[in-house]
Amino acid sequence: MTSPTNAALDPTMVRFARRVSHDLNNFSTVVRTYSELLLAELPAELPARADISEIQRAAEGMVAYLQRVTRFARASAMRRVRLPIDEAIADAVAEFRGIAPARTVAVPAVLDAAIEADPLWLRDVLGELLLNAHEAAPAGTPIALTVRIAEGRVALAVRDQGAGVQGDWAEMCEPFATTKNGVRGAGQGLALATSFALALGGTLTYHREGESTVVTLEVPAAK
Repeated sequence: MTSPTNAALDPTMVRFARRVSHDLNNFSTVVRTYSELLLAELPAELPARADISEIQRAAEGMVAYLQRVTRFARASAMRRVRLPIDEAIADAVAEFRGIAPARTVAVPAVLDAAIEADPLWLRDVLGELLLNAHEAAPAGTPIALTVRIAEGRVALAVRDQGAGVQGDWAEMCEPFATTKNGVRGAGQGLALATSFALALGGTLTYHREGESTVVTLEVPAAK
């Protein structure tokens, strides 16, 4: 059974994300700036430096988190260029292998296919799908990428041998939804992938195929 994403992004959620990310970014900038000033003034041997360094790291993490929220809110305004699928896959897989070098990733043969999208967006979306598959799949099992081109659409699927999505797929594709308790910054990956797909007039779907989990990003091919 295939589980699709919602037909469109909730405009109320988009406006909320845009406004919240703007305001929280201002607060985190203040925390980060003053922690940097304190670290510059405190002696290296002072025990309090460790606590302030942790505050600074948390503020920097919040800035990175809010940047992703902002990207979600601005998906509809992403720039679009003709982008060969092969190049996007190569970039995303290379970055992923730097994170999880022990995980085998099978990639498709060279294909003459392209879409119109922002290269950084596509690389990040593919990276999120690979990372989700990596976290779900048992150690030692491969992840496979496949591409299908038909009727003016490009479908890129990420397959792993994990147990599948725990919970409602549509809810998991909403911002801030996560099953990773205690993990800072979780709950954005599938929301970003969903907003990317919908902005291009595509879909992000999930289904079980035998013992495998398959997440498919399908978008229009470049004309």
